[in-house]
Amino acid sequence: MRKLFIVVSIILIFGIFGCVTNNKNEENLSGKSKITNESKQVDDIKVSINVEKDLNVYATITYIGGAAEKDIYHGGSIFFFNIYQQDGGFEYLGSMEQPLLTTTLIRNEPYRVKFKGIEKLKLKTGTYEFKAIADFSLDSDDVLGTRIEIPVSKIEEVK
Repeated sequence: MRKLFIVVSIILIFGIFGCVTNNKNEENLSGKSKITNESKQVDDIKVSINVEKDLNVYATITYIGGAAEKDIYHGGSIFFFNIYQQDGGFEYLGSMEQPLLTTTLIRNEPYRVKFKGIEKLKLKTGTYEFKAIADFSLDSDDVLGTRIEIPVSKIEEVK
């Protein structure tokens, strides 16, 4: 009987202390990670997002390779723009429906794409993640096989 009591006591002790977790982690409190990349480089392409205080949002793509220029192939815009409210339920997902276009990137010259129509969204006061996804291809004959997606984002207060 004494052995049974000791075994049950050990199980209860480990069971109680084994269930304790530390909920002070920022990710646990918000449910979402707060890590963002405002700039990212993949091979010889660098992408960044900028959010200015007046909600002028734009993304840039820069070719930094060895050749003088590089053609990329994409839909109506090089970027999809998405917005996620961090402290509320607002979400905007950009879309693209136009045919294949070609853009020539000049080495070390950022090509800028503005998020058009953001003022129509009438964002309320809060914290938002602004995300730009560069979605392009390097070969017009094999668009799907050479497709590249480079996401960047920035969290900003809207007042």
